[in-house]
This record gives sequence, C-alpha cells and structure tokens, in this order.
Amino acid sequence: MQDEPNRRWSRGRAAAVVAIAAAAIALTAALPRARTDHAAAPASISEPGPPPDSRFVGSQACAVCHAAQYAAWSASHHRHAMEPADARSVRGDFDGATFRYFGRETRFSRSGPAFQVTTENQQGRLETFTVAYTLGYAPLQQYLVAFPDGRIQALPFAWDTRPRAQGGQRWFHLYPDADVGPADPLFWTRPRQNWNHQCGDCHTTAFSKRFSNAGGAQGRFDTRFSEVGNGCESCHGAGSAHLAAMERPGTAVAGTPGTPDRAARVFVNGLHGQTEQIDQCGVCHARRVRLREDPSRERLHDTWRPELLADGLYFVDGQIKDEVFEIGSFLQSKMAARGVTCSQCHDPHTAKLRAEGNALCTQCHDRQIFDGSQHHFHRAGTEGARCVSCHMPTRTYMVVHARRDHRIAVPRPDLAPTLGTPDACSACHAERGAAWAAAAIRSHATGRRQGPSAAEALGPALARVRGEGHDAAAALGALLADPAAAGIAKATALASLSAAAPSEALALAGPQLHAADPWLRLGAVQALAGAPPAAVAPLAADPSRAVRLAAAPLLAGADRTAMAPDERRDVDALFAEYRAWLAANGDRAEAVVALAGLHRADGDPTAAQAAFERALRLDDTSLVTHLNFADHLRGAGDDAAAEALLRKAIALYPESADAHHALGLALVRRKQAEQGVRELARAAALAPANSHYAYAYGVGLYSTRQLDRALATLSDARARFPENRQIQATLRALCADRGAGAAAGCP
Repeated sequence: MQDEPNRRWSRGRAAAVVAIAAAAIALTAALPRARTDHAAAPASISEPGPPPDSRFVGSQACAVCHAAQYAAWSASHHRHAMEPADARSVRGDFDGATFRYFGRETRFSRSGPAFQVTTENQQGRLETFTVAYTLGYAPLQQYLVAFPDGRIQALPFAWDTRPRAQGGQRWFHLYPDADVGPADPLFWTRPRQNWNHQCGDCHTTAFSKRFSNAGGAQGRFDTRFSEVGNGCESCHGAGSAHLAAMERPGTAVAGTPGTPDRAARVFVNGLHGQTEQIDQCGVCHARRVRLREDPSRERLHDTWRPELLADGLYFVDGQIKDEVFEIGSFLQSKMAARGVTCSQCHDPHTAKLRAEGNALCTQCHDRQIFDGSQHHFHRAGTEGARCVSCHMPTRTYMVVHARRDHRIAVPRPDLAPTLGTPDACSACHAERGAAWAAAAIRSHATGRRQGPSAAEALGPALARVRGEGHDAAAALGALLADPAAAGIAKATALASLSAAAPSEALALAGPQLHAADPWLRLGAVQALAGAPPAAVAPLAADPSRAVRLAAAPLLAGADRTAMAPDERRDVDALFAEYRAWLAANGDRAEAVVALAGLHRADGDPTAAQAAFERALRLDDTSLVTHLNFADHLRGAGDDAAAEALLRKAIALYPESADAHHALGLALVRRKQAEQGVRELARAAALAPANSHYAYAYGVGLYSTRQLDRALATLSDARARFPENRQIQATLRALCADRGAGAAAGCP
C-alpha cells in the first residue's frame, strides 16, 4: 500500500479528540468484488456508475493511437501498482521461505499456480491463505488476501525488492519493533489493514468501494473497478467518448494544426495546467479524505481534501513527519505558488524524473548561480552538493521506502532547536548539531537576497499559536496577511485556534468564513468547533464540499425552526449529504461514531447507543469509538460502563493522552480522586503542549489537597501558556485561598 494515505497509525499517533468532530474520519476509499473463497482471481471489470457516454474502456484501447505513451506507462510503477498474483507479478520468495516475527513463524509457499502464506489468523491460530493480488512494485511489494464478505486485507509481511547489495531480497514485517498480534489494532485482518477502504482507490482504475450494511453484523463489500493498477483512465478519465470521437471519419487529432475548438482532446482530462495536475495527482499523492466517489473527475475540495498540516502528521514548520506523501508539502512551496506542475519534474507516463541530479533543478534555476559551491557550500559531486539533499530531505516509511519532502524549502538549523524540528544539515552532520550548522551557514552566506519565505515563517507562527504564546494572535495575523503564505498553512494555523485559543477563535477565524480561498474557510470552520451554530450555518451552502462537510457536525442539534427558510433548506440539504457520506463509509467505526453523534444531537439516545454498539462490532479496537461511547455512557449515568471502556482504550493505546485524561475525569466523578489524579498526571505528561490537560491536572491536585504540587503545576502551566485565562484565574484563586504567604509563583 505504498501510495495510500491514512493507511496505518502507530500507537503514539493514535490519540483522538473526544469529540464527534474528531470522526472527520480519515475516510479514504477502496475495494474489489466479493469473493466466495480464498482463491486468487482478479475482480471482474465493471463500471462504478459513470454515464453511458463516458465509460471506462481500459488502457489497451489507448495503445492503438498512443503507442509511445502506452509503452512508457507499461513499465511504470503506476502500471504495477496492483496486479493479480501470478508468476509474472509476484516478486517475493514463495519457494518455502520462512520468516520469524516475535517467535512466531510465517511460511511462504506455492500450490500449483497459487501463492500461499501460512500465518496467524484473527483467532491466533495458523492458517494458510492464498494471495489474491500484489500491491506495489518497488522498493517493496505487499500481498493481499480476499475474504468471502468482499474484504481484501493486506498481509503485514512485505518483500524488499531492492538488490541484495542494498539490503533487499528479503522478507520483513512492516512493524518490526512492535509485537502486533491478533488483539492489536494494527493486526492484518483488522480494519486498519483493509484494502477496500485504505488502498484500492489509489491502486486501481475507476474504483468504487460499494459498502453495504447488509450481509451480517460487519456488512459486506461489492467493490468495483475497471482495471487493476493505475491505467490511462486513472489520470485522463473515462475514454469511451474520446474513442468514439476518434473513430468518426474526419475527426481531427487533438493538437494538430487546424484542430477545431471541440477537438478530441475535450473528451479526456488533458492535465496540462497546475490545478488539473494537483487535482489528479493529489488524489493519491496526498494524505487526504475522500469526499465523493467520482472516477470521472478529481477535484481538490470537492472529491477530496488533503489533511491540514496537523500535529503528528507534519512538524510544526510543515516538514513531513508521518506518511503524508507529497501534495500537502508541495502546496506550501514557492514552486506551487509560481505555477510549477508535477509533470515539469516527473514524466507522467514513466513516473520517472525528467533529469538526473541537479540537472532537474537547473531546468529552471540558473546553473551558474545555484549549482556551485558558493551556493551549496559543498564540494562538487558530493551528496551535500545535490539540491535535493538540502531542499528535499528524506524520511523513510514502510521500513525501506525513503521519500522526499516536497516543500522544497530552505534549511533552517537556526530554528530547529526552538521548534523541535529536523533540519537537513544535521541529517548529514549529526555529530556537530544544529548550532554548528546555523553558524556554518552564516559564515558562508554573504546575506540573503530575500527575507525568510512564507514556508519558513509558518513554524514560528504555528508554534506560538499551539503554545498559546503571548503574541500568538499577532503571529497568526501576520501569517494570514502574508500573500505568499500558502492556503494550507494559513488554514492549519487557523484550525489550531480551536484548542489553543478558543476565546479568540471567533474574532480571528470568523471573518475567514467568507474568504475567497476555500482553504481559509476550511481552517476557520475547524477553529470554530465551539462557536454558536448561527456563525457556521451560512457554510451549509458553501461551494466547497470539504467546507460543507466540516461544518455539518458543528450544526448538529441546531434549532432549525429559528432559521430563515432558505438557510433551513440549505442545512437540511447539507445533512442529507453528510449522512450519505457517512453511510458510504459505514465500514469504518469512525463514521458510525459520527452518526451516533448526530443521534445524540437530535435527542435520540437510543439510536445513539445502537450506533456506538455497531461501531464497536465493526472495530473493537477503535479509540475514537471507545472515547465517544464512554462519554455517551457517562451522560446516561452509567459511569461503571464508561470506566470499563476507557480502561480497555488505555490497554489498546497506552500512550493516548486523551484516554488517560478521560479516565482520570471518570474516576474523579466516581469518588476515586487519587487514582483519577494519577491518570490526569499521565495525560499531562503525554501531551505537554495541551494546556487543558495541564490545567485539569493542577485542579485535580488541588481537589485532593496536594496544595504545593497544585501551585507548582499551575505556575509551570502559566509559564508555558501565558495567555491561558483559565489557568491564570485558577492560579490566582489558589494563591488567594492559601493567603498572603503563598509560595513563589503566585501572581
């Protein structure tokens, strides 16, 4: 699953916000036809629903006229993104090879034409599974198993396709350092490794997930796609109309002299402009949420939305951290701002770079200026002299896959210690550190020709907002006013207001609800999680589906009778759209939790309870389900059941600050204050940047009469979050309660 966003989370990344808005699910889409056994067989070719005049005809139909492009594509990784498992496509060693993982052995074998894997099943017993498909080509290849209910699951063992000299030609586990057993959320038969939702969208052509609640407690899939792998029509759209036009006598070939306005090119996506390319490439090369299945045309903010530069996904300065792919980074870059397209660097048919080494960059940048030691400070021909070493550093994902950061930004080792971010210089000169690198740059540089770029300004501004610094509002205002700052960066800073400065969110984010840039409106919506519905209601008719769907949870429970008729009609239409989106993703516990939230907002606790129970049946390891269901049970007065759910959540996710915080509050309510305060302490330690958790821990200490520790904790919190009025007021009250002789640290 090389190019699939939101594929898997580590335990440390699994923390979820205890709010239905958190179930703005990483809802990517994917799946193949249901199967009645484990036999390897390709899914049937079928149309997922485009109109008759725009059917998908298959890549072979394109080869007749586009032989050169077809030949280039045939050898590409896009072509081999997914294939039926056979002797031609399988690259791994299935000749009786074995692999040991935490003392347990997996065997890879052949049975006639079938490729088989004998490994643990969901019950913890050995079972032999037949590989249905390969997934990916290089530098690793994964293998898929099909189940009778239409699920296709990705095995955790991958084949390293690199040459042996580079450490390849071996089996490895995708989680080599953690014992991922059947009870683990990341076990291969569980929802997080489900191809239908997680991978198929980006590894097939004309994909449609087609999940139905019918067919048992878990539901079933009837996934359709026109061909395995990324065919011609994955990028150019359904080709039947184009093919029919070209077969008509007298039709001019697009791009030739004399071609009429409505030439053959109008029947396919030409992908010539930047917007078209970001839309089409970004659907797979981004960490994103799928908003609507529409294989005929991909559109940013309509059929999909990339995740913001969220904490845990990106570093605070926008550098890649988790597996976020390329588009979210590229959108931050000067290259994107200046109209550079994907295909200026990457050949769209071979998927290879258009030039090797620095020659790729000097297509546009003056070689005399930028490809010399006066610019890069390194000896020619060395790794440090490569443009990408400094401006596009790599991180390794899936154990062996190094991917470059597409921000294409200037290294800032001077900011790294303050922001807690990596820097390209220290990646090679780790023994010398960031301070040395910053000094070295100052000694070589004779002065910047320009001031810091907008990409470089993001880190300090976002750090102030998230840290509730005294100048956070000013820093955010400057970022919003910077015309060079990317929309995704501004949206991220706005969205951070929700947790960091809720009291200022309406004043700062409210005006952005009417911004022309949909990114700004999206960030503003996320900033206004606690705003009155009247502030958000106008967005029910927003032209951006991404903005509308983000606004829907904030309008749940709103009094529609108080709305004007037009506004009420728009809100009703939005909820129909929102519910349809959740239903399409009913295979995900997070979607069902969001539906439960709607039932709660509508005053129907019985329906909410049923939805929560169904979410647990879908995925009994879902953290979002455990946290939100526990909150529902608390509201229903069943604190014992809520506590049991929260303890299970902590067993599954021991490093989830959200789970520890929720359990701490539950224990305090149950008059188990000392145990509760210990949980609150754990939450504050796991999430030191969360001011609310620091505040709750301080109050918990005070409630158990640990006055000195409470004072010290709140004093430290005030120093770290100087603009947090709640912390300041509580500290003043605590000091007043202790009298004039209170310890140092009182205001």
